[in-house]
Amino acid sequence: MTPAVRWEAPPLGTSAFDAAVLYRDGVAALIAGVPHADRLLAASVSCDPTFVLAQVGLSVSRYVATGLAYAPPAIAPTGRAERHHAEIVRVWLTGDHRRGVDLRREHLLEYPGDVLIVWLPALTASRQA
Repeated sequence: MTPAVRWEAPPLGTSAFDAAVLYRDGVAALIAGVPHADRLLAASVSCDPTFVLAQVGLSVSRYVATGLAYAPPAIAPTGRAERHHAEIVRVWLTGDHRRGVDLRREHLLEYPGDVLIVWLPALTASRQA
């Protein structure tokens, strides 16, 4: 019998239930290409303006929608998982893929369920096509 695979996601840096639900729904919509992902992520940030993962997700959705340069959130991440997540997104979307691959691999060993980080290569591959 093989051990069960655990798809751990990074801890969500918010205690606001609505912000967490909107964030998860927003990231799912973003990855699925649903047009209202930015509204869900913006609503998550509105529920908790200090929720860094939601701010990062909103910045990514704006990057996807406009093609403009990625703008990282103004607020500093508090936890290690949040810092890694935000740094990987920043590095990846500013074009430093060599470093991004290493950071991403390390992060996904601990948090294989961080779907936004899993999805990043598909995002940039679709931009280059």
